[in-house]
Amino acid sequence: MVDVNDVTVPEHVRGAFGVAEGTASPVVAGSGTGWLVPAPGGAVVLRPVADTALANWSARVREELDLTGLRVSLPVRSRDGRHVVSGWRADRAVSGRPEARADETIAWSARINAALTQVERPRLVRRPATRPWSETDLFSFAEAAAWDGDPEHDLAPGMEDRGTPFATHRAAALLGATGLIRHRRPVAGTGAGVVHGDLARGLLFDASAEPALSDVVPYARPASWSAAVVAVDHLSWGTVDAGVLTRWRHLEHWPQMVLRAAVFRLAVHALHPGSKPAAMDGLQAMARQVGELVADTAA
Repeated sequence: MVDVNDVTVPEHVRGAFGVAEGTASPVVAGSGTGWLVPAPGGAVVLRPVADTALANWSARVREELDLTGLRVSLPVRSRDGRHVVSGWRADRAVSGRPEARADETIAWSARINAALTQVERPRLVRRPATRPWSETDLFSFAEAAAWDGDPEHDLAPGMEDRGTPFATHRAAALLGATGLIRHRRPVAGTGAGVVHGDLARGLLFDASAEPALSDVVPYARPASWSAAVVAVDHLSWGTVDAGVLTRWRHLEHWPQMVLRAAVFRLAVHALHPGSKPAAMDGLQAMARQVGELVADTAA
């Protein structure tokens, strides 16, 4: 997996996107890190991509996405019209940052996901368990384990890839996911469409401007699962009260969507080499709150 803190943007990539001049500065970009470069038409963020096909899909969707009250970070095409050059993408920088606005983000998720039902469906294929796993594989396997599988069994290949003793905090995340999965129940009549799976990081707020969408991270799941991921992310960060789990109970199959979202995030923490031990306190608190929600529902 690429750590852009250890990567310099290749000069030919900067030239291809028309930003050869100016100093490139590291910035947070969505759920990762990119490089901010000044440009005549507005600053550009360059970042490496884990999956070229999905990066191309996101760029095409953002070029067409038009929602009243929402700014969208538009892709920058290379001089020859490409969205991705040598594993790098470029987007116009938008002002704003993720903020403690869980309920507002969940409300926005309904509009964004409704708009995504009108776009072409990306090719979301779960790859065979070949190793080493790419970052796309990591999120794919974590999501599949939360929905259809057994985290302890399904995620084992990814845990072996690191070649080092399994960190205690990652083991704790896997234990939490395994503990929650016993509450999983089938959900009938749940439509799966293209939804955004990372809005807690991807929707940016600026006090002086409309919210901005920095990227589109697609999953083929119900819209209520997308909202649930926002809720569990903010719960794990400590940026929303536990009442968020009751305020949105009117959403379809909400307790089971929250359960799957929680297991997904715990599984990602268990697998991701960039996971930080300090994040586990928040994740464990979130897992306890979700466990209480689903236990109350089952009672």
